[in-house]
Amino acid sequence: MRILLVDDDEQLMEVLANKLVEQRYAVDIASNGEMGWEFVLLFDFDLVVLDWMLPDLDGIELCQQIRAEGYKMPILLLTARDRHNDKVMGLDSGADDYVVKPFNFDELTARIRALLRREITVSSPILEWGNLSLNPKTHEVHCQEQLLPLTPKEYGMIELFMRHPQQVFSPGAIINNIWAGEDPPGEEAVRTHIKGLRQKFKTAGLDKDTIKTVYGIGYRLKSEEDQQQSNLVQTASDKQKRSTVITQTWLKFKDAAFERLADLENFAKALVEEPVNPEIHTQAKSSAHKLGGSLGCFGFPEGSKIAKQLEQLLDNDSIETADPKQVTELISALYTELQHQPFEETVRDALGKNISLLIIDRDFDAEYSQKLFAKAQQKGMKAFIASNLEQAGAIIERESIDVVLHKITFPDGEDLTFLEQLHQHLSELPIVAIAESPQLLDRLDIVRKGVNLTLQYPVEPVTAINCVTELLQASGSAAKVLILDDDPQVLLSLKISLQPWGFELTTLNDSQYFWDVLEDVEPDLLVLDIEMPEINGIELCQVLRSDRRYQQLPILFLSAHQDEKTQHQAFATGADDYLCKPVTGSILANRILNRLRRSKPLTGTGEQPLAPN
Repeated sequence: MRILLVDDDEQLMEVLANKLVEQRYAVDIASNGEMGWEFVLLFDFDLVVLDWMLPDLDGIELCQQIRAEGYKMPILLLTARDRHNDKVMGLDSGADDYVVKPFNFDELTARIRALLRREITVSSPILEWGNLSLNPKTHEVHCQEQLLPLTPKEYGMIELFMRHPQQVFSPGAIINNIWAGEDPPGEEAVRTHIKGLRQKFKTAGLDKDTIKTVYGIGYRLKSEEDQQQSNLVQTASDKQKRSTVITQTWLKFKDAAFERLADLENFAKALVEEPVNPEIHTQAKSSAHKLGGSLGCFGFPEGSKIAKQLEQLLDNDSIETADPKQVTELISALYTELQHQPFEETVRDALGKNISLLIIDRDFDAEYSQKLFAKAQQKGMKAFIASNLEQAGAIIERESIDVVLHKITFPDGEDLTFLEQLHQHLSELPIVAIAESPQLLDRLDIVRKGVNLTLQYPVEPVTAINCVTELLQASGSAAKVLILDDDPQVLLSLKISLQPWGFELTTLNDSQYFWDVLEDVEPDLLVLDIEMPEINGIELCQVLRSDRRYQQLPILFLSAHQDEKTQHQAFATGADDYLCKPVTGSILANRILNRLRRSKPLTGTGEQPLAPN
């Protein structure tokens, strides 16, 4: 539990705080009334201890202000004023107890414990949060009337979170509250209990991140705002909501893009003045690198090329030899690209068409094929139609196809041979077959040739396209992917563009918190950027490969560096794959799925895992 001490006698408060900390309370100290009021506004306290004689705002006034704003926590007045009228005034102002200085520490802490017990008793007996209800009298927690089987420590944690739903608790604060009076464990014990709680919540039908990790700080209950943001991303396939997400994405990115452009303009001015300040040079180089990696993700491929040209110029050790005119012209071209391009339409095109569908119809039922094509476009897919297998093969060679929808009238040898070849060369490519009245043996032949899903003709075009989407979502639904990149805009773009594949995505933009997030998420695959502050991707890969637990974790590098030297260095340190920015969601998703298939044996098929490249 959390206690606020408000007194200008710092030595006395330090001694009292130490006594309370020994009894496993979390304690904050304010040296005057105004500071005490700011603490009350910022944090949820279980009890406040107030001195009467305070600078600026005295204890009586602060007590009255706390009660006037509707705060119900117990308040104990601790003061040297011992007259009868003083005690009456203090209690009438809203205090729950009154202790006169000098005092006995043991008696004071006993009074504090009594007030805290009384608060638990008089407060609402049932705590409610979402679908959870907690009864402090019976020590039971229910989820939609289902009793959760919790250990005493798990119960203590969820009670702590439910009593303070907006507060973030560090592992140390959780230990102070839950292990009071016991030998405190290490922070690993907190993570273990949090994982246990999340698993029980998931079993009961709650989101597994009901307890949210605030990286670098601690844990708290998932807020309504978190849920709304999660729902926004999950429903991004809906056209109207998707447009909102895209617009918000660009608005967040636009400001950062023009800030980075300003860094480049500052460098161009400094280049004329000479000599160039090293800090300005470093900042400009970083901004050019980030623009080169992110602009293409947001529908500015030409802008990405210009930024990479600038990065190459800035990468020159003899920067004084750079041509100011050339730098200025490139910056001007980049500004024009960002200023005049119809960004919302471009971003929608870049992020919306993140599934490429090939429709094969050898009979070329024009009306039916066009309906499939139209429904696919309504879903935001980039669709192609082939009327024969030669056309289909050419499209597959030319385009990055994510899924095939093959209408088969009669499963003859040519169709089956084509499916078999397709599966052999692109084993990761999902295939949906629409067949007319397929018999058992026909279905068996189709499945043996690599078809993932069979639909019986006639099937409504909207149903067929929905099945394609569901198949893609199922392909990644069991995979936990952690993406680390220091550019939040790139992370947001990737999160939206990978959404249709159903991955369980976690993104992080600060490598300092990487290890905590890694142990918390336990990903099936890791995506790393190369160039990051503090710790770069190459170094992180080296650390992982030196740890027995993560030597087999698939690692895919996603970087703006296209040179062979950097790629060779990444593979030498243990990378499994390497992609250059910018990259479309479909390409990245398929590389992730392909790497996951290669890293794990295929179950239920009798097949051996594919050999690595």
